[in-house]
Amino acid sequence: MMEEKKQGLSLMSIIRRIYDIIATLIIALAAIVAVLWICGIRPYAVISGSMEPAIHVGSVCIVDQHASFKDVAKNDIIAFKAGSDTLVTHRAVSITPDGIVTKGDANNTEDSALVTDENFVGRTVFSIPKIGYIIRFVHTRRGLITAAAVLAAFILFGAAVSEKKEKKKK
Repeated sequence: MMEEKKQGLSLMSIIRRIYDIIATLIIALAAIVAVLWICGIRPYAVISGSMEPAIHVGSVCIVDQHASFKDVAKNDIIAFKAGSDTLVTHRAVSITPDGIVTKGDANNTEDSALVTDENFVGRTVFSIPKIGYIIRFVHTRRGLITAAAVLAAFILFGAAVSEKKEKKKK
């Protein structure tokens, strides 16, 4: 019986430590995202294959919105608005006095419209494969509900573990 209690205690302490590690990682990630957001760094999910193989569908592009339009160089990957609500990430293939000529790496032709200071969003700093799928899912109704449910379950689980710890102290 005493041995069972020891195993239960060690299992509970392992679960509590795992919970603490996950909670710490979530808080650290949130802090990093907040600092990057304040610094003008924004994530954008990639939904087309126009930049394959450099940037895959489902990746997330990390874009520096404080990048200067004047500092864009040939071969930089930039983000810009095409139309009123479409964000495009393509490579700068040439810089002209009228604007920047862009082209998706997988496309056969250059983009028809020039990127100007008015529609320039920023320079892509790097991309992270597959994370874009998660971001796109969370931006749906089902994804938002799922994320809220997982977060609520995580918080409730943490409260239950904490309550059990308090009862053992008494």
